[in-house]
Amino acid sequence: MIQIRQKHALSRYRQQVRAVQAARQTLESALMDSGALVEGCLVVVRTVCGKAACRCRTSKRWRHGPYLHLSLLRKGRTRMIHLPKAWEEEVRAGVEAARRFRKAHQQWRALNKQLENLWRQVERNRKHMPYEPKKKDR
Repeated sequence: MIQIRQKHALSRYRQQVRAVQAARQTLESALMDSGALVEGCLVVVRTVCGKAACRCRTSKRWRHGPYLHLSLLRKGRTRMIHLPKAWEEEVRAGVEAARRFRKAHQQWRALNKQLENLWRQVERNRKHMPYEPKKKDR
């Protein structure tokens, strides 16, 4: 009776392993097809010029811009790179692709951890089952 329960538990674990492996396979294909990735965040900046008599100094709504910048973290410091308007759509798509890539990679790591735990449970159940050699049919 105990062996039957162990066999069912082992079978259930193996089914879960197959399901997790299938989910991981779809995530891996999504990760490979991610396209061009752009690291950083898009920032819209409105600036104050250097002229003393300009109205941009008096109010935020009169500032010059909006200008698009890419914010990056390099060597512990934030860097701002000005982007021409012609690059906006391309860079925006790359930043969004990078965000989706990071999210999919995080899910992939969680699935790997879950798969590792399932394999441990399969091995644990396999150790407790007695070995029964297959009988040859004559």
